[in-house]
Amino acid sequence: MATSLQEHIQCQETSTENNENKCHRKKGPIFCEPCQYDESFEEATGFCVTCSEYLCQTCCRDHKRNKVTRIHSLLKNDDIPADITPFTTIKKLSTCKIHPNIDIAYECEDHEALVCVFCFTESHRKCENVHDLGDVVSADWYVNAIAALQERIHLLIAKKYEQQKTIEVEQQKVKINIQCLVTEWKDHITGLGNDIETQLSKMSLTQTTQIIESIDRCKAVENEIERNKTLIETLIKYGTKRQIAVVFRRTNHAHVNLKDQLQILECQRQRNFSLMNVNKLDMLTSIADLHLEDEGKDSIDILEHASDEMDDTLYSEDKKMERILQTSFDVSNPVGKQRSSKPFSDRESGQKITLFKIKTETDTNTCGICAVKLTEYGVLVADHRNQKLKLFSRQFDLICEHSLPGQPVDMCFDGTSAYVCYSDLKKVTKHKVTENAILNELEFPTRLQPISLTVFDSRLMILFVTKENFDSTAADNVHIEIRRGSSIDATMSYNSDDESFNYVEDAKQISVFGESSVVFSENWQVSCYTVDIQAGKLTDRQWFYKLHDNSILKKAKGVAKDSEGNIYICGENSNNVHQASSTNHRLNRVIIPRCDRPVCIAVDEQKDRLIIGCRIGDYLQAYSFK
Repeated sequence: MATSLQEHIQCQETSTENNENKCHRKKGPIFCEPCQYDESFEEATGFCVTCSEYLCQTCCRDHKRNKVTRIHSLLKNDDIPADITPFTTIKKLSTCKIHPNIDIAYECEDHEALVCVFCFTESHRKCENVHDLGDVVSADWYVNAIAALQERIHLLIAKKYEQQKTIEVEQQKVKINIQCLVTEWKDHITGLGNDIETQLSKMSLTQTTQIIESIDRCKAVENEIERNKTLIETLIKYGTKRQIAVVFRRTNHAHVNLKDQLQILECQRQRNFSLMNVNKLDMLTSIADLHLEDEGKDSIDILEHASDEMDDTLYSEDKKMERILQTSFDVSNPVGKQRSSKPFSDRESGQKITLFKIKTETDTNTCGICAVKLTEYGVLVADHRNQKLKLFSRQFDLICEHSLPGQPVDMCFDGTSAYVCYSDLKKVTKHKVTENAILNELEFPTRLQPISLTVFDSRLMILFVTKENFDSTAADNVHIEIRRGSSIDATMSYNSDDESFNYVEDAKQISVFGESSVVFSENWQVSCYTVDIQAGKLTDRQWFYKLHDNSILKKAKGVAKDSEGNIYICGENSNNVHQASSTNHRLNRVIIPRCDRPVCIAVDEQKDRLIIGCRIGDYLQAYSFK
């Protein structure tokens, strides 16, 4: 129901373009728009908020005399806006897409739609949850939120400028130290001194470039915050209650997106120059090593598009912000640390976070990662919002991407091929995954709407719904099939009179863990059932995990399993990830307490990390074990 940030920006840009002349008349007189139709140029003395038009004195008088326009709000003299973009944007956001001249008046929760009186009469009269938008809650929260964002971005920009100056100061300090060493060893180390200065200049240039680019990004976010602030101030001052309700709903996602962008910028660390490993004079082959060190070593590191195996000396300038260096990796020690011998149930995760950017140049929307699988060739990702499969290396370099016929909601991988189901298509597609390409193999239609699928005994187990959609938390009469392509091998039933099967109807995702075990994500819990292929039914519940005490689990989604039998569960609405043992019910915990709407997860034991995909965002999140 809420529009995307890009859609919101396009709306304002369109309004700006349509009123280009009006917005640029600050230096000259503003003329009455109705009079210009008669080729008469009368200077405007008023502005109609409802019509978004400049009016002269005569037209203002006629506006008040006319019965239709009498109730319109007019601004006079000094209150006349020089830029009418906020007014036209509010008007566009407040009107119905189907009936452009009619204001939106109702919200239909059944269809998650904002509708006008005509839409209500034509399509929503029988809907049970339709609300009049004439009443609206206070806008104070939204105003305060925008103000908080504005304050944060101002502080962040000031900090970035300070960091830029610090780089210059530190560069000079290091140069002085270098020159002291060069002077002490005279001709013998003059060449080495020049080498280290060159290296310093390159690193300094790289860091300065990154800071400048970060400042540019901050300013872009600042401009968008200012733009939203102007829109909201205008809306609160001149908009109707209904317009306020509609505009808030349509711009809510834009506000969330700004917070996401700002959080990423705030997490970028300042890296300081220093001299390390200064050699003894009798063993001098180089005078020192340059090292970049994060401020606040003990805090969580959030890195963008980094590689666990990357050395500072391998940095490529053409990648720029697409590859922030692995700052915790000591340049003088290229050998990685040994894996811990402790079991996963005794190890912590979340102390070190790495963000891997998966948005590509051809993406038009913010990514929405609905599935992530580890393959022989790397990491396979299903992007819901951009309708793509993407294959990345284990260092998260893009290998290839493949367009899909719709928005994927789940994906499974059998070792050679990926199977995909969609939010709006009654079919399943199969795609061959090779070392450098993703290829179409086949597709087959389904009678019901598939919402999740998994590989079961070299075949495909598919979860269907009959009424609800993949994103709903409501119970549904779910349907389960085991297929070999378009051929149905078995239809699974379950004993609905057995209390242990009560929550199967809540299932919105399915996974297979073992030869005859299937796991359902059932909103408030996950359950593992035994599958009897011969009888074509689920026979008993082996175990289940649900919210308890402070371990809140809401809207359970993606599930993964490690080699030790631990189960990892994404709680989309509880914003966390749980770890539970499939063999010992006492061993369970929230392993990642703060994660923004996680929906899928993979356990990368080769690199000791959890890879998590979230509902909205351009980054995969890797949480390292320790």
